[in-house]
Amino acid sequence: MNDILTATAPPVAPAFTGICKEAVNENIAKGLPVNTQDYAIIIGLNHYLNLKPLNGPIPDACKLRDWLVSADGGNLLPNHCLLIPSVDNCVTPDQTHIDLALSKLFNLAKNGQPRRLYFYFSGHGFGANWEANGMCLPIWSEELYNAALSSEAYLDLLVESDIFEEIYFFMDCCRDRRINSKPLPPMLGTPGQPGGKSMALVLYASEYENPAWEGLAIGNGTMSAHGYFSRALLEALNGAAVNSHGDITIESFISCVKEKTENYAQQKNQNQSVRYDIRNNNKSLQYVLYKTNRIPGTDVSIRFNTAAHIKLDGPLLTAIREDDVKAGDTWQLRLEKGFYQISEMASKRHEFITIDGTTKTVTYDF
Repeated sequence: MNDILTATAPPVAPAFTGICKEAVNENIAKGLPVNTQDYAIIIGLNHYLNLKPLNGPIPDACKLRDWLVSADGGNLLPNHCLLIPSVDNCVTPDQTHIDLALSKLFNLAKNGQPRRLYFYFSGHGFGANWEANGMCLPIWSEELYNAALSSEAYLDLLVESDIFEEIYFFMDCCRDRRINSKPLPPMLGTPGQPGGKSMALVLYASEYENPAWEGLAIGNGTMSAHGYFSRALLEALNGAAVNSHGDITIESFISCVKEKTENYAQQKNQNQSVRYDIRNNNKSLQYVLYKTNRIPGTDVSIRFNTAAHIKLDGPLLTAIREDDVKAGDTWQLRLEKGFYQISEMASKRHEFITIDGTTKTVTYDF
């Protein structure tokens, strides 16, 4: 797969196959317009030689790559989106692999009309200081204490290169403090006078000195592990962050990711609060990241098993619909994000329906 970077120098990593499906942008085969201005580097590290293995980073990285390349998502060219996964019992990817991938994207972008770069890291990490996170490489250990990429230094490189107008820097890793740590700056540089005009939105999965968590979730009928932050990030991009105008703005995106991450942690009796920073904020918080052209809301089908008098109340406790139903009847509704209560009036039986704005169609039995 040409969008996956594999090790080609000693120590050689095993060939990377079978973890993610091949990235396909349906618009290419159809001859429809494709986004040629945006680029992404996506790093997902499950495997570490001296740390507990993780379960969520590679699946989350694959899902983000799929969304970015999908015609219904970022609509990127597949070769503009580089995926760098870890491999079991291997010291790669190391900093060389990651910096070479960035260099490849830089050279591609310089020959085009670049607009946006996505940088995503999921794996083990630590807080070096308030601004700098260490993004741990597979070889990290207590002896190789600094075998981690510096988020601050890599962000500086991306901003000062002035190649991209917009940079979106996402980190799904812990930020527990490690004293006297010195994460690695990039080997890449910016010869000449550094720039600094690029707008950068940075999302940390947690606050400084706090962990980031992963857990099991059901999706498409299967149970899989995801980072709470990455799960929230993907759901936001898939429509949960759409505002009343059908757009995903910087503000609605941040708000959605923060709310969902915190909710997923609370469901497991854990605490996790997303932190964000905006550098060179020449964009309004109402700047549109994606125009979805969709009306906010979820198509809901409620199927009734018995005859009854039913009432559906909305998030503001106002009645949306009240009627007599027969067994087998169905209500077809379009509901905005929020909590709803459906009641059988005679028996006073109540159930709650949660609409998060992500799923296009939801079916309930009552």
